[in-house]
Amino acid sequence: MSNLPSTLGKYQVQKVLGQGAMGIVYQAFDPVIERTVAIKVLHPHHCQGPRGEELSKRFQREAQAAARCLHSNIVTVFDYGSQQQQDFIVMEYIEGEELSHFLRSEDKLSVDEALFITTSVLQALTAAHEKNIVHRDIKPANIILLNSGEVKVADFGVALLDQSDLTLVGNMVGTPNYMSPEGLRGEVVTCQADIYSTGMVLLEMLTGARLSPQQLYTLPIAEFLDSVFEQHQHLPGDLQAIVRKALEPLKEHRYYSAVDFKRAIESLATLQQNAVATVIAKTSIQSKSQQLLKLPAATLANIENNLAGYLGPMANLLIKKTSTHTDSAEAFMLELSEHISNAQERQEFIRQASKTLAISSATSAVKVVSSSDNQPLPKQSISSEQLETISLALAYSLGPVARHQVKRYLKRFDNYPLLCEQLANLITDEQERKDFLRKTLLTK
Repeated sequence: MSNLPSTLGKYQVQKVLGQGAMGIVYQAFDPVIERTVAIKVLHPHHCQGPRGEELSKRFQREAQAAARCLHSNIVTVFDYGSQQQQDFIVMEYIEGEELSHFLRSEDKLSVDEALFITTSVLQALTAAHEKNIVHRDIKPANIILLNSGEVKVADFGVALLDQSDLTLVGNMVGTPNYMSPEGLRGEVVTCQADIYSTGMVLLEMLTGARLSPQQLYTLPIAEFLDSVFEQHQHLPGDLQAIVRKALEPLKEHRYYSAVDFKRAIESLATLQQNAVATVIAKTSIQSKSQQLLKLPAATLANIENNLAGYLGPMANLLIKKTSTHTDSAEAFMLELSEHISNAQERQEFIRQASKTLAISSATSAVKVVSSSDNQPLPKQSISSEQLETISLALAYSLGPVARHQVKRYLKRFDNYPLLCEQLANLITDEQERKDFLRKTLLTK
């Protein structure tokens, strides 16, 4: 850009990260402590005219609010400065995407992913509320999903600080689609306003639904939720009840705090685990793999113990999953063997499993592609089973966001080994990175 400033204060501006109606965000470098940062600057025309002073105070308030809330789920503010009558905020540089991007895409969030994101937001709000700060603009555009799997809340630009004289009764501040009823009425808001907004974001993640501007003042929230949940009856009743409580029209009927909201979600863990176990069991019973279903329990236990020596706890899940779509003991054994990346270990597993299953040891060997070969990797068709394996392995380090990282990287890397290697770079712990590659890097 021709109008890209070379510096802002001591910071060396490198490029534009994004811009909107209110301002622009640059990537910059702090030469003193040698750190990459992000710098948010208001558009010059916003700093002029009758609203210039008000917006400048709002901008400074954002820096003050975020700086007071040091938390791993909040975008950290490092500095605040001014250059040529233009204010700017210096923040940590993070790599990720807004939740709004995922909600607009065709890749729908799972229930587990939605709950993980919500609890992360509630952890951020807990830290803010403890400092007597109400965010007041929780929405998908202010929730950032990092490449590392973490979730951060950004933009405290309309936050209400205690003893602030900038927000008076009758001023409506926030984004209408996610704003609490009392906020829409221009009343003084409390932390329950953030709880309502978070509940609305959770509803959208689970169902894709949200109140339109036309419905905000005309449709009772209870009636709206009845209609939405009627179309999403697969959602557990306990989860629906949690959403309803967060979206109560009267703030005194909502969760008292972000901590209470988070605890309610965490109480669903057992329910969710039981539901998954039930699905696996039903799938196994309904499977057409009659031969495998007749395998003695002792035989399956022997196979699992053998496989666990190479793959650890993943062995149990892989055996359950593989048994639902293979129609012979040989196919069952070979598909399990593909999860072992080391060729020698794979052949040893096949040898031992062949004895257990009474299969001829003359089974075709699995082809090996050496990682030392310098030949270009051919384009491969990556199966849904392989993607599920990657997602499960990556989730150990990144949490539920792992599934979306797999989908994002799949658009750029359509070769299976290369996809695994690129995703491994998102894992910061070296041992976890090695474990991920061991579990996923199939060599054929």
